[in-house]
Amino acid sequence: FLAIQIVFMLINMCICVRMGWLEQYEDGIFRSLAFRNREAVREYLKTAFPLAIGSLLSYAEWEILTVFAAVLGPAEAATWAVLGYVWDVFESTTGALGSAGEVRCSYQLGQGKPQLAKLSSYKSMFMALVVSLVSTSIFYALSNVLPAFLTSDETIQDMLIVLFPLVGLGNVMMSVGMVCWSLIGAQLRYRQATVIATATSLGITVPLGAIFTVALNYDLKGLTFSVVVGYTMTAMIMTTMLLISDWEKLSETIREKVLAEEEKEDDDGDAPANSDKDCGVQDTESHTGSGALAEIDIYRKDTGGLY
Repeated sequence: FLAIQIVFMLINMCICVRMGWLEQYEDGIFRSLAFRNREAVREYLKTAFPLAIGSLLSYAEWEILTVFAAVLGPAEAATWAVLGYVWDVFESTTGALGSAGEVRCSYQLGQGKPQLAKLSSYKSMFMALVVSLVSTSIFYALSNVLPAFLTSDETIQDMLIVLFPLVGLGNVMMSVGMVCWSLIGAQLRYRQATVIATATSLGITVPLGAIFTVALNYDLKGLTFSVVVGYTMTAMIMTTMLLISDWEKLSETIREKVLAEEEKEDDDGDAPANSDKDCGVQDTESHTGSGALAEIDIYRKDTGGLY
């Protein structure tokens, strides 16, 4: 797995260098020490920390559910692990849509265009819903064929066929919820989005999974149902949060931050230039002053000291 990640990282770097996409960023990447900009580092950590917590909790949630599946038996645990790869495929598609919508929304908010940010957010949600419906339809059409590609064990194949309808329903809810999570992050509200995702995971998905598997000893359909319910609640809360957002106020807040950073960068960049300019002015003034004194002495000599 690590080797595959390294190979794809090298391929991406080669493509970026070959296409010249890094040329305008080379100075900032290789010729400057970003840690000296404490304000930027602090803002970076402030944004990255909730994202890291959210990613960690999402993986922890699935691992906890895997433990619940192992309580049912080894076949159920293996089936749940295979089902995780199917979720990863859906998440990658949804993550791409969410990242694209996040960029457009944050750009419009930073430009002081809240109405365009609002429009782009709603369109991103609609596109995510359409893509999830199309992908789920294709998934349902291939539900009898995919298990044979995922495993050769007939028992696991039969379990996957039973679980695929619930997985398709969960994909629709997951797509809307993840895109809304990205759009709320574009509003610089990553902390609120992470709190909502964590609350639904620890308060709904994990308890329901424990009840269905450990307490009631249901099969994997109960565990899958708990995931679907958790995604549904996350999507509902985040969609409501996005729809009631005060876009004008959010845009003003982001614009204030952007302008403050630009002013600070301008001050840092003008400081050396101003110091050089001041030195030049002082040299010019001293030279001009000495020239003026020389002209006064000549004028005094010509007028016989009457000046």
